Amino acid sequence: MTIDARVPVSPPSDPSGPSDPADARTRALTLAVVALCTAAITVEGFDLIVYGVALPSMLADASLELDKSLAGTLGSLAYAGMLIGALVCGPLADRLGRRRLVLASGALFTLFTVACAVAADPWQFGLFRLLAGIGMGGVMPSCVALSKEYAPRGRSALVATAVLAGIPVGGVLAALTATAWGAPLGWRGLFGVGAALSAAVVAAAYFLLPDSRPQAVARDGERTGVRTVLSGAYARGTVLFTVANFAVLLAWYGLNTWLTQLMREMDYPLGSALRFTLVLNLGAVVGSFVLAAVADRIGPRLVTAGSAVLAALAVFGLSQGGGTALILGITALAGVGAQSALTMLNDWVASSYPASARATALGCVSGFGRGGAIVAPLLGGWILQAALGPVTVFYVFAGAALVCAVALLAVPVRRG
Repeated sequence: MTIDARVPVSPPSDPSGPSDPADARTRALTLAVVALCTAAITVEGFDLIVYGVALPSMLADASLELDKSLAGTLGSLAYAGMLIGALVCGPLADRLGRRRLVLASGALFTLFTVACAVAADPWQFGLFRLLAGIGMGGVMPSCVALSKEYAPRGRSALVATAVLAGIPVGGVLAALTATAWGAPLGWRGLFGVGAALSAAVVAAAYFLLPDSRPQAVARDGERTGVRTVLSGAYARGTVLFTVANFAVLLAWYGLNTWLTQLMREMDYPLGSALRFTLVLNLGAVVGSFVLAAVADRIGPRLVTAGSAVLAALAVFGLSQGGGTALILGITALAGVGAQSALTMLNDWVASSYPASARATALGCVSGFGRGGAIVAPLLGGWILQAALGPVTVFYVFAGAALVCAVALLAVPVRRG
């Protein structure tokens, strides 16, 4: 059954008021959009984070001949692809419609995740991760923009959090899969699981995901796309949002790529090291919803910047080591801070630009910001290969989270 969404539906002004058939249909469309966009981001999160949990197995695979520096380079290629995908697909989503871009991008990263599972050589794996990353980069701005249009009034941050919580949920699923079946599946099997989940979500979205018409929400005479995002009224905010996004992505994806291996370097057994990645993403899911509810009440600025500070302090705490229980708690706080800063930053961006340029703004900010995600695996690999130790890696990621907080506090306050 396909949901007919040829006519855009505005969210109800009073979600708690009396219901009628039109209200019921609006709620059904809202639920469909949020659920399917969350599912799309979840499988993207699985496919991204599975590399981190599969990395010890890949390093142990003699046929790949990986060292830590090369592993970091391969890890960064997906994020390089995401930069390309976000920059290209964000503006296209504003012109062609969000649904088309979600389906095309999802199909692309599903296809090349399958290819990653059967890659014979590191160069093949790297190429397929790059191409899969292009698809992953196209999904996020389209999903956030579409869900923003259907969000009930006053629930914007919660809806954005629900959708972007898919990334750590995918990380939880990846860590659980590796913990339960990593040995029999091997690293190839882990990528195969991700591809199967992605294919199922793309199929569901094809039949059920509605669309909006960007031109229907544009006002007469309103500039669209890149011209709006880079115009005088928005340029400073665009630059600062991009810097903040770069920094938080460096910290967040750096942790997700290297945390399991870093804890192994600090002499924690593999089972415990995998639990750290699991707890990092569980903390991100639970904590981000709590902070999103606060942001809906008091606004995004202080909550988003405060989340970045929390991430910086927690990652610094990880560098100090300690008992497993203590480090697990600090890891959860790192997940809360980093993921909350990321999700609320994206909601803040979506709220700061006209609807006709929303996906373009998200694509530009997240696209250029993906440079942080590209740098993170490389930095981790270079630092470890240079024998500077895991503590130095944690210091770098903590510093990046602090830069994010400073940039967010400098974003201009928009009046009216």
